Amino acid sequence: MTLEYDVIVKQILNGISLVLFLTLIAMGLSIIFGMMRIINMAHGELFMLGAYTVYGVQSAGLNFWVGIVTAPLVVVIIGLAMERSVLRYLYGRQDISTLLATWGFGVIFRQGIQLVFGADLKFVQAPAALQGTLVFFGIAYPVYRLFAMLMAALIILGVLILFFKTNFGIMSRATIQNREMSAVLGIDTQRMFLLSFVLGSALAGISGALMAPIISVISTMGLDFLARSFFAVIIGGMGSIFGVLGGGFIVGETESIFSIFFIPTVAQTIVLLMVIVVVLLMPKGLFKT
Repeated sequence: MTLEYDVIVKQILNGISLVLFLTLIAMGLSIIFGMMRIINMAHGELFMLGAYTVYGVQSAGLNFWVGIVTAPLVVVIIGLAMERSVLRYLYGRQDISTLLATWGFGVIFRQGIQLVFGADLKFVQAPAALQGTLVFFGIAYPVYRLFAMLMAALIILGVLILFFKTNFGIMSRATIQNREMSAVLGIDTQRMFLLSFVLGSALAGISGALMAPIISVISTMGLDFLARSFFAVIIGGMGSIFGVLGGGFIVGETESIFSIFFIPTVAQTIVLLMVIVVVLLMPKGLFKT
């Protein structure tokens, strides 16, 4: 078995992993924007807080699984506080107030984490049962990464079922399509805004928790994933749930494939150029009509 085969297969699997997690994070962004018309600049920090919750739980001597369950709950509470304290008073404003408000929350979260945990790298240990490697497509691949990929895929499937097979999904899609008409028809749009922000926050939190054992945990970790997630949303189409799937696939696989031939910075630059081209040629995104 050649080294080239090992590299290619590992890169493909890493690309699938990146696609799944970008899609999961970008789904939260897309739901919040589609419903509330808010570009949540603190979404990356909510992702980061999910990872730090798992780290904090492990540091306290508790089980990794306790951290996985606790992380989305903690981030949901923080998201609720953001929406109830500030954002609810900014709906409908035709300015950049929500952009500035969420950016301010992001700064507060980063600085707060640095004060509590310090600015150095932290590491989260995967549970013993999921450590080691598994022979997968003829190569040894980390068991935990495969588990995290499976969990991300199941959560994405759950979100799709929620949006396309439930009454909540019908009301959500109606509010995304035309919130003024939805309000006239009796849908409590303010409640839908709150629930969408909670759902988006939970997706960011669980993403950070699942990725904590894979990447280094640091207060600035959310910035990189926020940019990539925005790219996925822009390519797929703002407010489009299915568009996020396509956008996440294109961004994740493009970066992964070009990382085989170039350093990661060059691969990310190519993705950025691709996003610029899409915005110029198809401002609504590739998958939004």
